[in-house]
Amino acid sequence: MHRSLLAILACPECHASLVLKDAHPIDPIQSGSLQCAFCNRVYQIINGIPRFASTEADYVGNFGWQWEKFRRTQVDQLNGTRESENRFRVETGWNPEGVKDALVLDVGCGSGRFSAIAAKWGARVVAIDLAPGAVEACSRTMTEIGAEIDVVQASLYKLPFRPQAFDRIYSLGVLQHTPDPKEAMEALPPFLKPGGSLAYWIYEKRWYRFLMIRNYIRVVTQRLPRKANWAISLLLVCFFFPVALPMSFIPILKKLQPLLPISPRIWWGRLTLKQSWHWTTLDTFDSYSAKYEISQREKDVRKSLTRAGMTDIQRTPARGMAITARRPLPGR
Repeated sequence: MHRSLLAILACPECHASLVLKDAHPIDPIQSGSLQCAFCNRVYQIINGIPRFASTEADYVGNFGWQWEKFRRTQVDQLNGTRESENRFRVETGWNPEGVKDALVLDVGCGSGRFSAIAAKWGARVVAIDLAPGAVEACSRTMTEIGAEIDVVQASLYKLPFRPQAFDRIYSLGVLQHTPDPKEAMEALPPFLKPGGSLAYWIYEKRWYRFLMIRNYIRVVTQRLPRKANWAISLLLVCFFFPVALPMSFIPILKKLQPLLPISPRIWWGRLTLKQSWHWTTLDTFDSYSAKYEISQREKDVRKSLTRAGMTDIQRTPARGMAITARRPLPGR
């Protein structure tokens, strides 16, 4: 944690200022605590990460484990691809020139695949995640690639920041896995500065979801322990990955891949066969192990953002539902 982060931190319970306690004078700070100046709650700094959330949040446990296991899989700087950068660009509609020197919040950072891109583009990044394993994985990733960002363990329902602290906020592939996506969507805009930009990518509710075998299997797997989910995911990938491979060569069959009980990520010329296997295994486990997976309709996302006071709400041409918006300047 960099000392400069203190300028935007606030108690997530009462929103008062925080006072740094028992910290080593060297920056960035690796250990110590943050005490609320009003309610006296104390939040620990462990391994350089301020901890504002309970480690007992059971609905993110599987995510924490998967990001530790697949920490390097989707990080461009570690896998030699540009998959994360391309996705970040098209889903946010942002570019390096617009992000440079901006204070950016990554909500649901996982292992840091998009934090790495924002930092590469010159942003000052604050990355949050509820899962202890995820923030530890993100911190290790940033150290490995030499990116200096701040990583914070916190719930997006109780963010430990001052209002209007950030120039830009994004949450890609996260909100559908929260207990209440609508509340989550409306929780983030107050932390944007006037004129600030917001970007969401969230699962879209579509008619063909009734044809997807994985949705019926999920009725069981979302209640199973992690080890059982991992075993089921690995077994399904072992069986259906060889089926998905030839389908990926034939356009009409490739469109049917979502109906398979795995999440095929076979992109010839972009990923090696080994990488395709790892990405498919990761996303299949992600799909089956998530406790919550609540898809949304575009009109409902737009309503939530409108209620939160956002304007200029647009859908980007990204694959899937990517929505951007802006917090209006005063008087507009």
